Amino acid sequence: MNRQLVWFRDDLRAIDNPALYYASQESTSTIAVYIATPKQWQQHDDAPSKIDFWRRNLKCLQATLSELNISLHFFQVETYQQIPDLIASICQHWKIKKLHFNQQYAFNEQLRDQHVTDVCHKIGVQAHSYVDQLLLPPKSVRTKSGGAFKVFTPFAKQARQQMQDPLVMLPLPTAQHTIEITHFPEKLELDQISWPSVTKAIQLMWPAGEQSAEKSLISFCESTINGYQQNRDIPSIPGTSGLSPYLTSGVISVKQCWLATKVYNDGSDNFAVWQNELLWREFYRHILIDYPQISKHQPWKSQTENIRWRKNEAELVAWQQGLTGFPIIDAAMRQLLTCGWMHNRVRMLTAMFLSKHLMIDWRLGESWFMQHLIDGDIASNNGGWQWCASTGTDAVPYFRLFNPITQSQRFDPQGKFIRHYLAELSTLNDKEIHFPRKNRPQDYPAPIIDLAEARERVLAEFKALGNKKAIIKTR
Repeated sequence: MNRQLVWFRDDLRAIDNPALYYASQESTSTIAVYIATPKQWQQHDDAPSKIDFWRRNLKCLQATLSELNISLHFFQVETYQQIPDLIASICQHWKIKKLHFNQQYAFNEQLRDQHVTDVCHKIGVQAHSYVDQLLLPPKSVRTKSGGAFKVFTPFAKQARQQMQDPLVMLPLPTAQHTIEITHFPEKLELDQISWPSVTKAIQLMWPAGEQSAEKSLISFCESTINGYQQNRDIPSIPGTSGLSPYLTSGVISVKQCWLATKVYNDGSDNFAVWQNELLWREFYRHILIDYPQISKHQPWKSQTENIRWRKNEAELVAWQQGLTGFPIIDAAMRQLLTCGWMHNRVRMLTAMFLSKHLMIDWRLGESWFMQHLIDGDIASNNGGWQWCASTGTDAVPYFRLFNPITQSQRFDPQGKFIRHYLAELSTLNDKEIHFPRKNRPQDYPAPIIDLAEARERVLAEFKALGNKKAIIKTR
């Protein structure tokens, strides 16, 4: 017997799945497993909505694989430390010749996979990993001197040059021979795993399965992308792709998305702008790979470790619950609590408000987002937070600080987004709603800070790091 084992993680799809495809190419006897790690999920701040999204997509994946005569089996351990021995036991019990899995790039996942590979080697099982969740392989996009890019624009330019040759998307594997699987005591049914409970409303917002992901991709490329360059910044308009949860959990591949920009491209700037968003996602993954300290709660700019963050629990809670007295910030935070998702423009505003206006450690905000986002992704979430906190990669010579009032007036001019999530402000006019003063309702909190004072405080702190010529730029 030449049995192959596919280990699924954040690649919950059958199409364009390297591990699954190449396993099926090597043999017609393929088995698949998924290993749940509830304690590890908790340690990594994985949101209940995201974990439930995995459950729902695993159910769809199981049905798809069944049509290919590939059985998907479920196991549960508490943490990554228990996985190598479990994989070894599975391989020995089911007489596996080779293990296939797609790469993950955070530090803990890299360490886990190395331990699994070592254990497999000891018992005579080959272990092979494949590049996934990327357009280009790790450490393949390099400067002329051979180093890692630290700035997005030159990275994106180089990446585009390297992708001039067409990307290859792998097809659905061919059907396998039916395999009789002997009983394994640790094996569970999908519903026996310790899944968290999630509201039906959130589940309906994000239907599971590859067909749902592909439908969203086609709908976006055929319709929504018209006006994308402007609409993507307006939080009251469904003007983004809505594909981030599917990309994060690997229900659709980033190659599928990139190839769609070629197939549907109408020559407008909208497709190029969306490609840039996909390249930002790519950039932050390559940063995660080249700078492993990011996986360890450390800033990309080491000198910013000396920032004296304020410890103000009351202000942190007000920010978390959408009770800061700044409507655009509060509406965004309530969108997060209600939907398990937040529009990208207001992600930047809320992150900058916490890390700069409140001067509260960005890591507390990063963690809160991960605990609630259905598309919570360590590379993109960390990259976005560090960009907003000025502790990460950035090309500009000035210090960014977004004013929540002027940003609200610019991107939610009629207050549609604010009214949707802050019912208590619905009667205010289009001018008052951005920052209620005289007509502030009694059930809406007063501003928790003075913006001018907060501005001077954060600028003084960053100048104290040694950048005496720091220039602040507000927008």
